[in-house]
Amino acid sequence: MFLDHQEIHQLSHRREEENLRFRSFLKGQNSARIDRMVHQLYSSVSKEIDCTQCGYCCTQLRPVIMEIDIDLLTKTLKLSREKFKKKFIILDDEGDMLLKHLPCKFLKNQKCTVYESRPRDCQSYPHLHKSDITSRLYVILENYGICPIVFNVIEELKIRLNFR
Repeated sequence: MFLDHQEIHQLSHRREEENLRFRSFLKGQNSARIDRMVHQLYSSVSKEIDCTQCGYCCTQLRPVIMEIDIDLLTKTLKLSREKFKKKFIILDDEGDMLLKHLPCKFLKNQKCTVYESRPRDCQSYPHLHKSDITSRLYVILENYGICPIVFNVIEELKIRLNFR
């Protein structure tokens, strides 16, 4: 099991071409079968890795923020919606709201200070429990170099599928 962020980051760069080939390989597989395998691996690997002890994704990614997230966060932070948006939100090229700061302003000592009110996108990360994995491979492989769970799931999936 790989846990060290620097090692994962280095390996992800070294395996970029391999992962592109793996992405193409997975596109040709039965989607339902890949979903089952990834879900099982995700369940297994995530039991070994405590995200609340990591927080690396909070230093690398900006979650999408929904209106319901703003409702919860403004109550938790005791801020008006306008102040919250001005202080914490930017819009991406598609008009989606994202948290403005990297690392996340709510991350302190690798812990989320608004954990109970964290955005839905954060709650769902790394999104390996969702269906239709083969249509989301680009984003999953972007997370491969960031999230130890994703890295270990993908590496184990390569082994189980006899890839390489």
